[in-house]
Amino acid sequence: MRDPAPEAAAHRAVLERGRHLARQDAWDTLAAEMRAAEAEGQLTPGLTPLAHLLALGARADVVEAARTAIARGETARVCASLNAFEACLGDEPDTDQPQLTYVVAMAHVETARAWRGGSKAARLAEPRRAAWAHHMGCAAHMADRFDPFEQHSVLWAALRCAVLEADPAPATRFADDYEDLIELDPRLPASMKALGREALPDRRGSWSILDREARRVAAQTREAWGMAGYAWVAMGAAECDLAAFHRLDGNLFCEGLHEILERCPTQDMANRLAAFTGLTVGQFPGAPPAHRWVADCFGWITQDHLRELHPLIWAEARTPGRRLGSEGDDLEKRGRIRAWSSLADYYAPALEAGRRLVFAPDGVRMVKE
Repeated sequence: MRDPAPEAAAHRAVLERGRHLARQDAWDTLAAEMRAAEAEGQLTPGLTPLAHLLALGARADVVEAARTAIARGETARVCASLNAFEACLGDEPDTDQPQLTYVVAMAHVETARAWRGGSKAARLAEPRRAAWAHHMGCAAHMADRFDPFEQHSVLWAALRCAVLEADPAPATRFADDYEDLIELDPRLPASMKALGREALPDRRGSWSILDREARRVAAQTREAWGMAGYAWVAMGAAECDLAAFHRLDGNLFCEGLHEILERCPTQDMANRLAAFTGLTVGQFPGAPPAHRWVADCFGWITQDHLRELHPLIWAEARTPGRRLGSEGDDLEKRGRIRAWSSLADYYAPALEAGRRLVFAPDGVRMVKE
């Protein structure tokens, strides 16, 4: 058991750095650090861009205030706080505007999503739909100010993908926008998983588009990931809808999982893939072959790669269409429960035969009592 894990510790440290700089009005320093992080391609151990986390921390206070006002129905206060934030950062030098405008734009995106909640925009009551449209429209307008390729910026490409929901015809451009995002940094799993979610039939795509985009991304990212690009896109889709397994190529999916751990053999990645295969996917009676094959990967992932548990990864793993019972709000406790339950379910025959599960230097082992 390892907590905090390296990814969680890095995530927290960089996010708090962004929050601290914002509270000190040190916008020039924030912009410089974001610029350097993007130029150098700095990532956390879990392959999250540091520039993204700095920006997330920098807007955290204003977004939290907006969410509080939204919960109270205080529309005017929400707009006032975002307008003040935009005006404050707009006074900074032009050289810092690509970074600071991104921070403001994403604050609008998060505020729009808070207004929308878990509903589709078209189904919102008029006041909430209008508020969502206002903030998403502000973000979409800002997204046109800087070109991602001219700025060499994953952040700006990600912003263009984030405002797709404000586009009247997003299905005609989402694949191109995500292709640009992935091209700017093929190392990032989050970009490929986001494409998988967007390609689902209830979002922008269809089952055939999902498989097509997964194959295209595998070719696009072959140098960085081998065939793992297919698996990353497929994972993003399956985390939202397990029905994706009816149309995904199980052989390519499993091959991609092997490639991921060959190219990124960290305990962070081993925990992520173990949580995905053992918890998100899991074993279900009557599941299609691709589903069963990916769920069975839990065995070699844990036996060949898993040497320690990172509870937060398991706590945050998606479980589409399932309620796992009350696990409380303690993320570390939830993660431990989920991890040990998944291991116990998979290795039940050996445990019932009197063996004991232990973590060894080379992976999980079943030891005779």
